[in-house]
Amino acid sequence: MKVLIVGGAGDVGKHLIKDFTQQGYAIRILDLAPPSPEAEAIPGTTYFQGNLIDKALVQNAVSGSHVVINLAWSFSDDPQTIFGTDITGTAILLDAAVTSGIRSFIYASSAVVYGRAIHHPVTEEHPCLIEDARKPFYALGKYAAEKLCFLYFKNRGLPITILRFWWAFGKSIGGRHLRDLIKASAEHRPLAMVRGAGGAFVTMNDLASAVRLIMDSAVAAGQTYNVGSLFLTWEEIGRMINELTNLSSTIQLVPSEQWRGPAFLNEVWDLSWDKTADALGYRPQHSDQEARIQFKEALKNCIIQLKQ
Repeated sequence: MKVLIVGGAGDVGKHLIKDFTQQGYAIRILDLAPPSPEAEAIPGTTYFQGNLIDKALVQNAVSGSHVVINLAWSFSDDPQTIFGTDITGTAILLDAAVTSGIRSFIYASSAVVYGRAIHHPVTEEHPCLIEDARKPFYALGKYAAEKLCFLYFKNRGLPITILRFWWAFGKSIGGRHLRDLIKASAEHRPLAMVRGAGGAFVTMNDLASAVRLIMDSAVAAGQTYNVGSLFLTWEEIGRMINELTNLSSTIQLVPSEQWRGPAFLNEVWDLSWDKTADALGYRPQHSDQEARIQFKEALKNCIIQLKQ
């Protein structure tokens, strides 16, 4: 099977490429970035460098593929970039997928489309409160891309599946707010956070597993699925940081209504993946405790990288 990973040069894309190569799939990559030495070293991989708004390039990359996984996004807050590049590029990719008879088109979305969590846990039926999102233009763009995908499913017969997740991690983990907490600990400053706030992290292995289940499923077309591995609060993460840095910064728990820090740290994203489990047989590959150990190791590597 030939799988095209759009945005394959990013962290998630790199992991999917490694995972799918081990599964015996022929991999195609389409990305703005030039191929890395690691990508060039993968046997049987075809790399297409360029922008999604290049129709000829996109059609060439999609032709002959069986599955398209779209991870590409600018992460811009500029509406002109979002709709002029991200959405336009998504439409061009969808057109090419229709022309090429793609068997499965998987769009990687984000929990940001829910906007603000008002029901817990956050299921796929949760309303999408775009105007209340922490990054509303980003949320609007991702939501518009989802709706565009579903229109292609309904009106053009393209088998589309939407995959929503909050924060993926592999051997390491990134994120500005996480790095800020690590720096605060290193400087012996208090770690302020909201009691109970946190989110559903997903391991790269579990994310790859969910994608493979979608590819192999006859019921996934036209569906939206949440995916995650474990829920962690910022308080738990703060204690891990202290342990890993051999420091003991004070953890200050602030009531939600009194919080004046970044809005991101005052949110609870307890995504439910029950639908994904029931429909596709998805299960995290490791127990909650094992996943916590993996997260701690990723956090340790993040700390090492910040020290370099």
